[in-house]
Amino acid sequence: MIAIALLAAAISFTATGKGFAQVPEKRMSISLGGGRSIPLGGFADGRTRGSLFLLGVTVRVSESVHLAFNGYDNLFSVKRGQHDRDRLNGEALQRLGPHVDANTSLEGANFGLMYKTATSPASVHGVGGIGYSRVIDRFFGTVHGTRLTAFSTETSFSILLGGGVHVPMTSTVGLALDVRYIRAFNDRNVQWMPVALSVVFNFWTVEPG
Repeated sequence: MIAIALLAAAISFTATGKGFAQVPEKRMSISLGGGRSIPLGGFADGRTRGSLFLLGVTVRVSESVHLAFNGYDNLFSVKRGQHDRDRLNGEALQRLGPHVDANTSLEGANFGLMYKTATSPASVHGVGGIGYSRVIDRFFGTVHGTRLTAFSTETSFSILLGGGVHVPMTSTVGLALDVRYIRAFNDRNVQWMPVALSVVFNFWTVEPG
């Protein structure tokens, strides 16, 4: 809600004419952001909403089409007693002891296309891509005062679909709000929805044709 309020305020600010009503199109942008990730489907069982780090790079190839690269790292907490114990063998579980905690990381990257409207004062974009995702289940146990850890890792093909709004604050810096859906095609069909607020840095003004 805070991110949406900030973005709405930025749009209102630019729309009143006090900001940049029109910003020259840039050839490349780099965005850094963070937010929350919402687990979906069966992957949501026993997991809470997680933290998100997002890195994005876009390169303009036509008036409205951009190549888009997205890298991400998500961390989800797992409720006590609801972790996927079957992802570890009996030896590992015995070593960790009877009281096991866990969390799950989702990290990966996608490459695809972004369709973006003109900036006046805000632009709307949609993005789609393919890539890979790595699911890392971490299990923690304490035995005789010693903290022990075990891992289970699975890497698979993934798809990304989403969209958002970009609001320029200056000629080179803006804010973006993105909502995306990512699905990893592994044995659990892990899927989640990242919601991120990012700072966008724009480079290399496109010369008028």
